[in-house]
Amino acid sequence: MPTIPDRLPSVAFDRVLSSWQELNIGEFQIQLEMQFDRELDIDRIERALELTIDAQPILGCKFVTYPKKPYWQRLDKTTQNLLIQAEKMSEYELFKASEIDAYNGPQLKACVWRSPAGDLLLLKVAHHATDAGGVKDIAAIVSDIYNRLATEPSFQPEPNIYGSRDITQITRNIPWHAYPLMFVSFIRQTWSSLFPAASHTLSMPSGSAKPLTYVIRHLTAEHVARLAEYGRMHQATLNDIIVAALYRALAIEGKWNGTSQLRLTTTVDLRKWYLANEKAEGICNLSSFEFLNLGRDLGSNFSATLERVSAIMRRRKAGWLGVTSLILSLLIKRLSYRRTVQMARESVRKGHKRQNTPNNFTNMGEIPQEAVNFGVPPLKAWLLPPMAYPPMFAIGMSGYAGNLTLSAGVCESSKNIVERFFDRLLSELP
Repeated sequence: MPTIPDRLPSVAFDRVLSSWQELNIGEFQIQLEMQFDRELDIDRIERALELTIDAQPILGCKFVTYPKKPYWQRLDKTTQNLLIQAEKMSEYELFKASEIDAYNGPQLKACVWRSPAGDLLLLKVAHHATDAGGVKDIAAIVSDIYNRLATEPSFQPEPNIYGSRDITQITRNIPWHAYPLMFVSFIRQTWSSLFPAASHTLSMPSGSAKPLTYVIRHLTAEHVARLAEYGRMHQATLNDIIVAALYRALAIEGKWNGTSQLRLTTTVDLRKWYLANEKAEGICNLSSFEFLNLGRDLGSNFSATLERVSAIMRRRKAGWLGVTSLILSLLIKRLSYRRTVQMARESVRKGHKRQNTPNNFTNMGEIPQEAVNFGVPPLKAWLLPPMAYPPMFAIGMSGYAGNLTLSAGVCESSKNIVERFFDRLLSELP
């Protein structure tokens, strides 16, 4: 069995996420929450977590921001407290709202609350190490080890120290003749994102005020099925429907003046589009951005908005979805960390000055039941996106067993505004 090295190299996406964290525009973590109808084996969960940070060594490290090129430093396992068992619901919620410290590590923590109706299990992962797709992979590893330990108490996983965490997993699957098209799309997308300058956003009290909290809405499987049927009738995906409702909710609750641009930053899991088995070699960030812009034409009603959104998405899916932004990542690979932070700071400063900080929507995808099966699958499961400080605002969506969950991590001072926004979004759905 290979020996886990004391130091592991960082990749471009690690450094980008760290630069955003340093700018204090949000708390960059992703969480997976699971609700069971029975008690889990706490000792076995704890052991499964310990073995998971051996199976994927990056999770058992701290991120060291060396000015030229940061790296991951492996931690002493005896100093790590991976699992917290909450004594009451308030302690569980406090853990959920707290940030994970990627710079002291580890990159994975968990909390269990033994509620009267069954256990709640929460996995908290630093975004520095991975994205939502990676969090689902981590959950699959933890649950698989948990189940194996029931019959193999001495089980030891082989450390994944050779699996790539770099964006080359994606770029090597893109043919050379696609790069000119990608470059043209990048220029068009950049222009559309910058001119005219002002973007409409949901107005909230400014600043990085704490405490933080989550606003969550669940859609039942029956409701989701009706939306999917509506989408088929209109040649639109479920994602298109939610984005259209989001746009309309932002316009109403944000009191759109009709002159600013209706922009939205969205994310794309590149595993789904460019890897044969949709699995990365290692635990890593493999998501990119798409920038939607409806200009100043929201549409007179929901179906008109949906038609515009779905047309844009069909066009982007036909032209190397998500990879145009990789041109920047190829540049960042060659920069020092200090220069990466400087670039990020300048980009954020200009965005604030030009009132051009579009709200973000991240579709974190379906949670496979087999990835969260701890002896039994949970009754419910959902992902929680990074927590953002105004003017940043990030909305997350995830699915499980036919259900859909919308969520956002916000300052407590903005909670009522975001509650009304989500209520409006749901009311806009057909």
